[in-house]
Amino acid sequence: MTMVTVEEVNKAFAAKGIHVELPLRGDLALKNVEVLEKIHSPGKIRLLLKVEYINEQGKGTSELVYGEGRFEKERKPAPKPLEPLKVSLLPPRQRMTFTDEEEVRAYLREAISHLLQDKGYSLGEEMGTDLYFVREVQGFFVNLAVRCDEKGFTKAKELVELRRRQGVAHDYALVVPAFQESLGLPLRLQERWIARHQEYLSIQRIGVYGVDNMDPNRIYSFTIYPKPIELKKYFMRTTQSWPLVRSRYVQERAGEKREK
Repeated sequence: MTMVTVEEVNKAFAAKGIHVELPLRGDLALKNVEVLEKIHSPGKIRLLLKVEYINEQGKGTSELVYGEGRFEKERKPAPKPLEPLKVSLLPPRQRMTFTDEEEVRAYLREAISHLLQDKGYSLGEEMGTDLYFVREVQGFFVNLAVRCDEKGFTKAKELVELRRRQGVAHDYALVVPAFQESLGLPLRLQERWIARHQEYLSIQRIGVYGVDNMDPNRIYSFTIYPKPIELKKYFMRTTQSWPLVRSRYVQERAGEKREK
């Protein structure tokens, strides 16, 4: 059995910020030290220990030892700052609403294009979707939808059919505005559409992504994440904030209705 000395245990305690010394001769060999009770108070610690050791006569003995002293809480290293969502950012909008459907499509196009190009994709010339991007041999097919309605679902089904033809190695995305009330679709109906089609689209590996109405740099995932790790990390971060963004939006809408 490997034994340590009292002095070595005292040093080990100090290294952990526990400034309590065993009241025994420093060169005595310890068989075991068991903490029976530990009480913290601001800047201090109290310990009740069961100490088994070899005494001066070479015999094994044990006794209860009480000690107290300063306690220095271990300082954890500061967390690393999060990397920015993108290398470069688009300017935010000043309003939640849109003038017409063409403005919506242009906004969605700019937001998803900027994200994918920021992550190393290039705009391709593939026909069959509103947008097509490629990075090495991996494609990213994108359809744009103004609302989560029947027309939006038709756009999603086009992606399902395209995936059957092009294969599972690529990513497929339906991009919509995050909030569509100003476009005639209440949030409850938008969320009902997502809930109704979420399982089907997830199984078919069709991502539904909502672009924040005011910040084109924040796009939320409503179904699945893309396969590339850089995009997956991006959507994991943005989507974590979606419940807070949604809650703030609902509160603001409720306040506007009360004022009217």
